[in-house]
Amino acid sequence: MKNWIKFGAVALVLQVAFSAQAQTEDPIEYFTDSKISDTKFSLAAVYAPAYASRRLALYEPVADGNELFAMLNEGAGGVYGQRYGMMAYYELRGMFHVGVGFTTQKSGFISKDFAVFDRRTTSLDLDTIGVFNAKTSYSALNIPIQFIFHTQITDLWALQVIPSYDLTFYNMIDRSWVGEGVPDYSTDAVTGVLGTMYDRGSEESIQYHKGFNGCIGFALGNEFNVSNNLVLSLRAEFRLGLLPINLEDVALSEVPYGLGGSVGFRYYL
Repeated sequence: MKNWIKFGAVALVLQVAFSAQAQTEDPIEYFTDSKISDTKFSLAAVYAPAYASRRLALYEPVADGNELFAMLNEGAGGVYGQRYGMMAYYELRGMFHVGVGFTTQKSGFISKDFAVFDRRTTSLDLDTIGVFNAKTSYSALNIPIQFIFHTQITDLWALQVIPSYDLTFYNMIDRSWVGEGVPDYSTDAVTGVLGTMYDRGSEESIQYHKGFNGCIGFALGNEFNVSNNLVLSLRAEFRLGLLPINLEDVALSEVPYGLGGSVGFRYYL
């Protein structure tokens, strides 16, 4: 019995020694999270093309024998519009960002079928000079204010819903005849129609309507990670002016709108 006990003790000692010799000391590995920027500020460059047109908010024909025009078609044609500029954002929360920026805009629309009358007549049976289309072109400086509802779907892309409001300052509004058979002469009747739509003074001193307006917008889009701090944003958007660009006292109010998208790069500081 004693021999068996001795044999077992020796075997146990040999097993422990062999196990200790067989073990190797593996290096300790430390795992850390990816480097994440803790800033809440970001900058973005944006370009936004759009189909631009107008909504007819008011048209009341005048029938006193002194009217300059009548609209035979209340529809409108579209033109190519665009905006571009910079935005600065601050993350109030991970899912809620607010931004303000500065953009320039060039846009317009085509108003169809103006029947132009001879303004020098005094009878109700007016002489019609012609029926023409008129193109309105305008440029503006915008201060957009955006609210972004940000939902991170995966590590690579996020879904965003963006309501916005723009402070709009027109620096140019111009209207010209377009199409076939447009007048190439200067008469009070033909030029007066276009001038009166933005008239803020007397007939002898026509001033085009250059001033303040506002615009509301709604966009839906995505952000795609390009690098640690850089993302690509793609959005579809709709924008509608809050005020007409001409005066209501000419019995015509036209409100511009745009339907398009925007693309840009946003860099997290």
